[in-house]
This record gives sequence, structure tokens and C-alpha cells, in this order.
Amino acid sequence: MTHPPVPSISWTKRLLYLGCAGFFFGLAILGMILPIVPATPFLLVTSYFLVRSFPKLNDRLLDLPYFGPILYDWEVRKGIKTSVKIQAIATVVLGWGISIWLFPIPVWALVLMAVLVVIGIAVIYRVPEPRDLAEAPAESALDKPQPKSPDSEPTYASPQEVDSLPRDSQT
Repeated sequence: MTHPPVPSISWTKRLLYLGCAGFFFGLAILGMILPIVPATPFLLVTSYFLVRSFPKLNDRLLDLPYFGPILYDWEVRKGIKTSVKIQAIATVVLGWGISIWLFPIPVWALVLMAVLVVIGIAVIYRVPEPRDLAEAPAESALDKPQPKSPDSEPTYASPQEVDSLPRDSQT
């Protein structure tokens, strides 16, 4: 993937972001192992910190066989596959069920947990499906020739236009 240049941030902040990325990646690994901890949100946060500090490490994360497709769908195709949604919803329900079964929980806490589970399921359900890259508009503002006048400022594409362009995964 090609990335815009990393914003000029101090090395201290960059290392802090790298530490946060490592922490959330560890939680994502736990999410892979434990049935009640979801991995996907922690992966998204990991990617967030890596893109802002060390984009090449984020590219390596995208190349991982288990995590890469989930992150690719989110970052490039702007959605989450149905199979990943089903797994996330099952994990939420399973975690809630195990909590009810193993721990004595007061009724008010059960109701609160039920409300949070329903909200979580609704959020997961509402995330869009990944769109096909072929569905992207054939002509974007980057493809259109811009009229130039000697006094005009250079024109730049909006972030939405840049996001709609196919990305090269080799760089």
C-alpha cells in the first residue's frame, strides 16, 4: 500500500503509538485464543496507531494471513464480511452467556448487560458489507483535467476521492 507521509510527530509520540499498537495487538492475539474476547476491534485500533507512526509495520500487519483480510476489508473496502460479523455476534452472546452461567450477577446487572449486548449486536449488524473495488466510480476528480490559470492555487483531491482509488499493495 502507498501511504501519505507520516505526519511530523516527535519520536516520543511515535514510540508511544508503537507501544499502544503492541498492546492492542496483544489483545487481538488473546481475542484469537479466547472465545469471549473479540479480536477485530483490537486489530482496528492496532492499525490506527501503526498507520500514524510506522506505516510499513501496518503493511506487514495487512500481510498476516489471519488478520490481514479483516483489516484489508475495513481499510480498503470499507466494511466487514458477514462471516466476521457472525463470529463477532456469537462471541458477544457467548461471553454474556458464560458470564451469566459462571458468576452470580444481580438482576440489575443482568439487565444492563443485556442492553449493552443488544447495542453491541446492533452496532456490529449496522457495519456495512465490504464493497467491491470494481464498484468504485470510473472517473474521479483525480482523473479529470483541471483548468489552470497563472493565479490559481493547485487543486488537491479530497480524502474521499483518494480513498476511492485502488491502492497498490506492493509498496
